[in-house]
Amino acid sequence: MKKTTLILFLQLFAIASVAQVKTVQVTVRNDWTGDKVHEPVVVKLPPTKKVGFDVKSTKVTCHGQDVPCQLDDMDGDLRSDEVFFLADIKAGETKVFDVTLMAKEQGARGKEQEDRIYTALQLRDKQDKHPDVHRVEAPGKSNIFNDIYMHGITIESELTGYRIYFDERQNIDLYGKKYRRIELPETQFYTSAEQLAQGYGVDVLWAGQAIGCGSFKDYQDSKPQNWSDVAIRGQRVVTSGSLRTVVEVYDLGVKAEDGTTYDMHQYYSLYAGHRDLQVDVLFDRPLSKPFCTGVQKVGVTADEATRRGHTPEGILRTDGIAASWGCDYPDMGKKQQWPPEAIGMAVYVPTPYIRDTQESDLNYLFVVQPDKDNAIHYHLTFCADKEAQGYHTAKDWFASLDDWKEGVSHPVKVRVK
Repeated sequence: MKKTTLILFLQLFAIASVAQVKTVQVTVRNDWTGDKVHEPVVVKLPPTKKVGFDVKSTKVTCHGQDVPCQLDDMDGDLRSDEVFFLADIKAGETKVFDVTLMAKEQGARGKEQEDRIYTALQLRDKQDKHPDVHRVEAPGKSNIFNDIYMHGITIESELTGYRIYFDERQNIDLYGKKYRRIELPETQFYTSAEQLAQGYGVDVLWAGQAIGCGSFKDYQDSKPQNWSDVAIRGQRVVTSGSLRTVVEVYDLGVKAEDGTTYDMHQYYSLYAGHRDLQVDVLFDRPLSKPFCTGVQKVGVTADEATRRGHTPEGILRTDGIAASWGCDYPDMGKKQQWPPEAIGMAVYVPTPYIRDTQESDLNYLFVVQPDKDNAIHYHLTFCADKEAQGYHTAKDWFASLDDWKEGVSHPVKVRVK
């Protein structure tokens, strides 16, 4: 009798264990005319009730081969919402991936899970330990810019690094590097002379009063305006793993010209193997007022010696591409520490959002308005001349942008069954 009971218990345990694993097929098709490399694929998970358990780990395979992936909690409820992975898919090709969802947590599966993304939101403290936090929020009139280590939320892929200032500017600053690797845990955007000599990258942009690279601004009096009149401003890490990071910059109680207020949430997504950022700006209500983004004219205020042979050049096209190339000091206050850096920058804004194009002494701008969903979606990117594998002339940089624009305009199609 005891033996029968034990066998029955083991059978029930086996059934219960099997019930804690579920595999779905994900079909990914590339309908574009170009090949896709490191293409982002997002698989939204069904509700827990439908899956039958809380998903704690996942495995993705294609033709029996493991595909690096990550499991993300996008709404902060400590339950997984999405599976994310990257796919290489040729033009016109369809690939089928098996995504296995598991209730049991699994450790990293070795080499393929090495971090290719870095995310940091840290505080400056007396012990110089710079503790990591998930969110920082403060009254709009407070000045905690210097209390945030690196002055704002910071993200990095193997190709590029970015930080977004925690103040009324919310400018996007750029970190360029020679080698394709993660560096910001060591340099923290303030590369020392010793690190420079060892081949590390460095901050490559001084925005000053310009718009920088794709920063999102209010637009009043025919020029970009900082977000100075807000009730609350904040930054948070939405999700971060070895393959992608999504961070949020938000302003609550933004005062409009007519005296009313609105809330604004900006989401920035960076993927492994990518130099560009995906930007999604969401508003809490319909707005007919204008906003703007664009790129600054790098090097237009520099002298010939500072430009180092890189004549400032730029383009502003009605199809949504604005780009510039030039060379200037990345920090005007520390010219002896960091020499001039040549860079290229670009934004791509889909034409339905564009209301006007404006060129000023400092910027190439798109004046934009939200769509019917109270949102604006665009992309930004940059390159540094110091890259060993990159672009080194304005001609080559500008020539690359049409393929980039078409690539982000034609994402793969994902079907789950």
